[in-house]
Amino acid sequence: MDHQQRHGHPRPPGPPPFRDLNLLLAALTTPSPDENNPWSVTLPTAQRQIGQLRVAVWADDASCPVDRNIADAVAALEGTLASAGASVHRTAGPVGFAESLRLFEQLLHATTTAATADAAGAAELAAARDLHTDDASTRAAILRHRTQTHRAWLRANEERLRLQQTWHRFFADGQYDVLITPAAPTAAIPAGSRSLTVDGVERSFFDQTGWANLTSHVGLPSLVMPIAHGADGLPIGVQLVGPAYSDRTLLVMAGHLAPLLGGRAEGVIAPWSG
Repeated sequence: MDHQQRHGHPRPPGPPPFRDLNLLLAALTTPSPDENNPWSVTLPTAQRQIGQLRVAVWADDASCPVDRNIADAVAALEGTLASAGASVHRTAGPVGFAESLRLFEQLLHATTTAATADAAGAAELAAARDLHTDDASTRAAILRHRTQTHRAWLRANEERLRLQQTWHRFFADGQYDVLITPAAPTAAIPAGSRSLTVDGVERSFFDQTGWANLTSHVGLPSLVMPIAHGADGLPIGVQLVGPAYSDRTLLVMAGHLAPLLGGRAEGVIAPWSG
């Protein structure tokens, strides 16, 4: 496998099957010869059946509310898990949604400046200096993040480490094996759409990725799988989140869960975990 294949994000047509995802994980956790690394990573696989799982469910949040279709689908999934013998408990979430999302966006926009040309970077610095202090627009927030000082980034990274510790405690005490959240506030939206409506209320389009943005900046594995279809036939998904290095365990969980959902689980997509 060449460097681009190892470090890029393959996008084959259709959802990748479990077998391909396991091969991908093996490739990503094996040092390539040209890196000359002395390490190796062995991702554990817990062979636990659904009835043995301790499941937390973060079903909704005021910072990124979900519509009725999502709420009903998540509730139905809770019933399916409980009927299979799993221990299922609702939680408000181990971290503050809005605070975590703000940190994600700050770190994300700082990272995206790495490939910015010098002239464009200078123009952004000038535009940021011209911002009014009370400008709370999306454009202003992005400009401030993209032009933040190194000191601000270091403080954000410290906040990231504290957030990681909070997530670690959530899983480390053995209370939960997996956290389930919505994958998005609504069912899948049509290609090309740039608007988002939740139960008739217009929301920021960026809410569409709000739930998925809970984990990547803190390095947690997450897996998205479809569990139902909305009224228009588009899929509704949930996100399975596990402790660090539980990537294979999440695949096993999804593999056990899929048959219980019948035709509702037509594929699994596992995003790269930060």
